[in-house]
Amino acid sequence: MKVKVEAIAAIAAAATLAVAVPAAAHPGPGDHHSGSSHSQATEHSKRSEHSRKCMAHHPAFVESGTVDSTTPSTLAKNADGTWSGTLVLDVTRTNHWARADKSKTVTYTFTNAKLTVKFDNGTTGFTAGERVKLIGHIAAEGRHCTSTGTAAAPEFRMVTVHPVRSTDSTSSSSDNTENHTPPPPGRK
Repeated sequence: MKVKVEAIAAIAAAATLAVAVPAAAHPGPGDHHSGSSHSQATEHSKRSEHSRKCMAHHPAFVESGTVDSTTPSTLAKNADGTWSGTLVLDVTRTNHWARADKSKTVTYTFTNAKLTVKFDNGTTGFTAGERVKLIGHIAAEGRHCTSTGTAAAPEFRMVTVHPVRSTDSTSSSSDNTENHTPPPPGRK
């Protein structure tokens, strides 16, 4: 019986050691940088400067509106196919990244810019009141990254120009009723 008690005591001691040794081998949350002279804040800022989320990304920058009537726009095509001049726009609609320009008059200056310019329905230039849509991108960084301090300017790749909307609604409404087919049943 004495041998059984000693064997049970030895098994219990071994089990206690088996639990205590792995716990001592793994340091606690405060012991990861023991012996290092860097503070935790310095380590965090180093990580955020070099992390992938802090690399500049280029979200879409889209805004539309009408050519301003008080300031003439001088945007014109160069001989080499690029565009130069200024475009003054009364912004009425924007996407998320361009929302700061909404309901404002903005001026964009282009110098030898590679743009795709589309003139719809007989428009040939940038005259007052014509509807314009600008599509491009803007350089942006993550929220918690160290910023360069300067706001990035949008880089546009496409400009679409539509004619001035006609104010004569009587002729367009009569044309619509003649050519209008009612929707199928169940749809409105």
